[in-house]
Amino acid sequence: MTDKLLKLFFPKKNCRAQVLHMDQAWASMVHNQDLPLPVKKMLGEMTAAAVMLAASLKFEGSLVLQLQGDGAVKLAIVEVRSGLVARATAQLRVPSETIRGDITFKQMVNASGNGRCAIVLDTADRRPGEQPYQGVVPLGDGSVAEAVESYMTQSEQIETRLWLAASEASCGGVLLQQVAATGGTMPDEDIDPEGFASLVIIAQTVKAEELLALDASDIATRLFWEDNPKVMDTLHPTFSCRCSRQSVAKMVQSLGREEVDSIIAERGKIEVRCEFCGSTYLFDKVDAKEMFTEPAFKGHESEATH
Repeated sequence: MTDKLLKLFFPKKNCRAQVLHMDQAWASMVHNQDLPLPVKKMLGEMTAAAVMLAASLKFEGSLVLQLQGDGAVKLAIVEVRSGLVARATAQLRVPSETIRGDITFKQMVNASGNGRCAIVLDTADRRPGEQPYQGVVPLGDGSVAEAVESYMTQSEQIETRLWLAASEASCGGVLLQQVAATGGTMPDEDIDPEGFASLVIIAQTVKAEELLALDASDIATRLFWEDNPKVMDTLHPTFSCRCSRQSVAKMVQSLGREEVDSIIAERGKIEVRCEFCGSTYLFDKVDAKEMFTEPAFKGHESEATH
């Protein structure tokens, strides 16, 4: 099955929708991550939500969706770059094996009511010193969908509804948004004032197993065939990590020569594992010497291992 996102528009209802199904890209994202199943499912729902939100961006750059948790999960993060290239990971506050299969969303990220949902928009042409846009809202206790809906309502003033599902093998979702009346393609008097509400009633019939098993086109047809929406675009999300030996070397270099030499003297090497893709980068005594003498350190001609 092809990873696919459909962008739909309902002219008579002044609403837009997105329907997403991912399996290959999602499975690749978490293949090398040692996360318990409930955390993987939450991260999969976040990935589906972030990909659908990023599909509406009008600039080159990235969208980052973060849940900053105060429960078993310290941080869950999804980054989607232009072209719907995504990666995701989560950091735990407790050992993985202690997280039970029946843990709730609240227990994972909002145990004490201090969890936060943040979205960061970072343009590719951002000037040096210019900060990316970031919006933050308090987390509720319900779900990823409720967290993102709350963010869009509070921070962006866009009426939004989401239905999400995820497993280890796939993730998917449906997103509905009300378009501003002046942004439509029909006279305001021809727009159904109950259009958004009627689409919500239809969309909420979607089942989690359908989002996980069906192609995005099949889900869209099942839900919206009577409304005959316009298909504005068909996109194909992918997984790719930004990490490289050179970028990791710069991070190691930032520790300073004294700290780097101390670690290598103690351990014989520095080992850095990318949290997003599981790639491991090794730096030895020779690398350390070159790191602080070569103007553009690249290290040994060795590939990262998974």
